Amino acid sequence: MKKQLSALLFVLLFFIVSSAIPQQIKREICVTIDDLPVVTKYFKDIDTYNYITDNILAALKKHGIKAIGAVNAGKLYNGRTFYPERYDLLKKWLADGHDLSNHTFGHKNYNELTFAEFKSDITDGEPILNNILKEYGKELKYFRHPFLFRGNTKEKADSLQAYLDSRGYVVTPVTVDNGDYLYAAAYEKAKFDKNDSLSKVIADEYVDYMGRVLDYYENQSIKLFGYNVSQILLVHANLINADNFERMFSLFESKGYKFITFDEAIKDSCYQSKDEFYKKAGISWLHRWAYTQGHRGDYFKGEPEVPDYIENLGK
Repeated sequence: MKKQLSALLFVLLFFIVSSAIPQQIKREICVTIDDLPVVTKYFKDIDTYNYITDNILAALKKHGIKAIGAVNAGKLYNGRTFYPERYDLLKKWLADGHDLSNHTFGHKNYNELTFAEFKSDITDGEPILNNILKEYGKELKYFRHPFLFRGNTKEKADSLQAYLDSRGYVVTPVTVDNGDYLYAAAYEKAKFDKNDSLSKVIADEYVDYMGRVLDYYENQSIKLFGYNVSQILLVHANLINADNFERMFSLFESKGYKFITFDEAIKDSCYQSKDEFYKKAGISWLHRWAYTQGHRGDYFKGEPEVPDYIENLGK
């Protein structure tokens, strides 16, 4: 009897102690990079384009990351003039084992277009992407919405999604949205002005900001689903990321994150959640799902903001 009682007490103690230990939070993230081949405002030379591409790819390789690069095919042209050296930048991505998605030809604003007009911007970007992917034994299957705009009415959103489905596209959602493009504009301007001290301040603040953004969306995920989803990060092919991806990815790893592919991330059941957000804003899918479930106002508070001085520097 004493042995049975001791065994029972041991089992009860085990469950009490186990319940008091916090459960390990799953931390997985997929990296997607928009506006390939590059995004620049002040530096338009091919040497800078190669610098940005090579540094981004080096950081991805160092951390074992396989990314999807979202291509604006219009960036390969100036009017009717085709730039083969920019096409070669995309080859570097594929040669390193990454994939490419259609980000439309001209990165146009769907909210300001009819469905028929936007459909043309999708198809205009397909031929050159099909050609380059075929060279590397791949097929075009991924699509990223410009500005993350899915349609500001139900009719437009449904029409676009039905069209993408009919062409066999897999939409690449975003859960970790951020203002990297705002930091990028300020950083590039500082670099153009040869203001090294300012560019360092901007870079340091940017890496810290991205860490806080990741924490915020992790918390939003747990609040909405009860667990941390397989996150999908949106960033851009710009100078600040070329110079700071290494630090940023190291920071993510220090927080316990493991880098996964898009095909692994999309298996998370969260991506089957209903999205009924029909407004002009382009926002994280975590917030789309939360809005669809009826959350408003204070629920979304706490997202790290880009300081005004950064936005002003980039103007």
